[in-house]
Amino acid sequence: MLLNMSTKELFLGFIFLVLSVCAVDAQRITDRPQILTNLSHNDGAGGRIEIIQPEQCEDLLKMKIANNYLQKGIPGFRILIFSASGQTARARSIETRQAFMKRYPEMNAYQEYNTPNFQIYVGDFRTKNDALRELKRIERVYPRAYIVAATIQI
Repeated sequence: MLLNMSTKELFLGFIFLVLSVCAVDAQRITDRPQILTNLSHNDGAGGRIEIIQPEQCEDLLKMKIANNYLQKGIPGFRILIFSASGQTARARSIETRQAFMKRYPEMNAYQEYNTPNFQIYVGDFRTKNDALRELKRIERVYPRAYIVAATIQI
């Protein structure tokens, strides 16, 4: 009788365990987040990724892509090698740009007019470390050069 009792209790405990696991799985299925990634393999030869997301995510992504097209570059850094104002500033900036391009043909040089200064910026650097590396090399010829944040060309 005692053996039968413990077997019944063991059986009931097992049933209780199975039902509780099923309840947890059922709860997990109904409480899915808005964005899901399901991976399923086809015959072990490849895979398929299915992304289920609300329409608002797709709209935000389209807006971000459109905004990127409107921008004329990405955030980065350039090195300012010349800045001057006055009657001869434009001619000196042109000379400085040409001299720089002869000395460093691998690097882009940009002439800008920011009232009242004519300025020459060089390089398109994604990180400040990249700009610092080049600044060390450029400072030998242009000792007053320094790094500025800018929108750079890709």
